[in-house]
Amino acid sequence: MNALGNLFKVTSFGESHGALVGCVLEGCPAGLLLDIALIQKAVDKRKTGQHFYASARKETDTVRIVSGVFESKTLGTPIGILIQNEDAQSADYDHLKNVYRPGHADAAYDMKYGYRDHRGGGRSSIRVTAPMVAAGEIARQLLCHYFPLETLTYVTQIGEVTLTEPFDASQSAIQQSAVSCPDKATSEAMLQLIADTAELGDTLGGAIRCVIKNVPVGIGEPLFGKLQAQLAHAMLSINTVKAFEYGNGTLSGSMTGSAHNDTFISDGETISMETNHHGGILGGISTGMDIRFKVALKPISSIKQTQRTINKQLQQTSIQIGGRHDVCAVPRAIPIVEAYTYMVLADLWLHHKHSII
Repeated sequence: MNALGNLFKVTSFGESHGALVGCVLEGCPAGLLLDIALIQKAVDKRKTGQHFYASARKETDTVRIVSGVFESKTLGTPIGILIQNEDAQSADYDHLKNVYRPGHADAAYDMKYGYRDHRGGGRSSIRVTAPMVAAGEIARQLLCHYFPLETLTYVTQIGEVTLTEPFDASQSAIQQSAVSCPDKATSEAMLQLIADTAELGDTLGGAIRCVIKNVPVGIGEPLFGKLQAQLAHAMLSINTVKAFEYGNGTLSGSMTGSAHNDTFISDGETISMETNHHGGILGGISTGMDIRFKVALKPISSIKQTQRTINKQLQQTSIQIGGRHDVCAVPRAIPIVEAYTYMVLADLWLHHKHSII
């Protein structure tokens, strides 16, 4: 269960402190001219060490495409993507080998497999998403070959500081914020909260909004291939993501049908709706309106405070994790959310092309 997608299929491999992380992309059509620089740029956005609140781990994250591409064009064969691990510092985890870190997957891995790589979380580390972001950028370039895809992805919450929505976000406002929040006052409050939390040796979670524009009508399959279900599957496969909602999400439960229903309108040629409570998806199929969803991310589990736990011998003990960890990983998760979105859309787009004459 290390692959995402069916026709556009990306299989992940590698561990946080292994020699490298990578993936194999199958199903990308031949002849797609890739902008290799944009692939590297996408991966660079999720790199550590770019802000005071991010992990100090310094990785160059140089993307190596080792198969499936010749002279920047896809060959239609499996595309191999490799990224070296250059700054792991595995010794930081030696004292954690025989204890279970609260909030981490250590105990679950031991109970399932009876053996685990204790260095940096192994497969459960966010590190394994780096090559997946590269594959996601290939998916984005594939989609843009067929339609003018646009995405606005931004932070709406860090800890108790929340952006009031709906908010008319712009790409420039998002890029100007150190936490990728489009509202200046909210962004500054988020940064202050992160700084205060770092002083306490603690961490913060939050939420990310993703708005996808210009997706054609018809993406998604009935029942078990629903667009929102595939997006949810991908988002909940991202480390730290704890919840997914689309459209009005949980707010829908407090609305009446008359308030929630989107009134259909037409210009005589196309169908549209006056509102977008459905989040651009009806019956699991894209409607042509903006696809809107939100994900919630938990606080990073590695905190500097002393915590009570147990060891492998099931004895009570305490730990202080130390090492290099994010105080808040929410802004750094944006390129991951976008990449996984593109891979889902590419997969369902290929399904759509095969489902109609």
